[in-house]
Amino acid sequence: MKNRASYSKLWKMREKSGKVWYELLLSSKVTILQGTKSFNPLKEMEGKPVGLTQIHSSIIHQAQTDVKLVGDGLFTDKKGIIIYIKSADCLPIILYHPKKMVLAILHAGWKGTVLKIVKNSLLQMKENYNLRLTDWQVAFGPCIDMKNYNVGKEVYELFKKEGLSGIYIRNHLYFLDLEEANIKIIEEMGIKNFYSFPEKTYSSKNFYSHRKGEEGRNITAGKINP
Repeated sequence: MKNRASYSKLWKMREKSGKVWYELLLSSKVTILQGTKSFNPLKEMEGKPVGLTQIHSSIIHQAQTDVKLVGDGLFTDKKGIIIYIKSADCLPIILYHPKKMVLAILHAGWKGTVLKIVKNSLLQMKENYNLRLTDWQVAFGPCIDMKNYNVGKEVYELFKKEGLSGIYIRNHLYFLDLEEANIKIIEEMGIKNFYSFPEKTYSSKNFYSHRKGEEGRNITAGKINP
């Protein structure tokens, strides 16, 4: 696999008045902010926020205002709507199609990865918008690093059964690399443009980590600009 560290250049750290956050510089036509412990992007962005009740699934929805949605991904081609997910070790996945101007944000834990939420989302949006898969740009938000993500044997067996990457045995324990697993799924669909995040939740003071017993959530938010 390619050196993922070299793909994080489009994520830029911002600091102001004691707050720290990241901005993804994919295009001037979209604003994508990664929240931290000190920064909630929903309080800083202008537009109508649309979130959902997350259930560790492969369900995605076209963003709708004033509608309660259940699932783990949102997409939109409408300007001014802020779509967002919350995470605290799971992997945020940002998808942007520059030719059709479609934006999606997904929440992928081990369950969503086994269910191939990113593949299902790409295929659903391909059908909705009649777009070419290889034009997508993909970026990842902050997630837990593999060395701190010990999972059960049943998770290992599920990943092996589905032929997924990113699952390892070390010293008789099972470890999962969420980013590697999803990169492999994305690459198998012919997509090559992806960008990793420069920090990991467990080892960073900036982000909430469920594995460390923290109850807060990091918000990944984006919108298509007017």
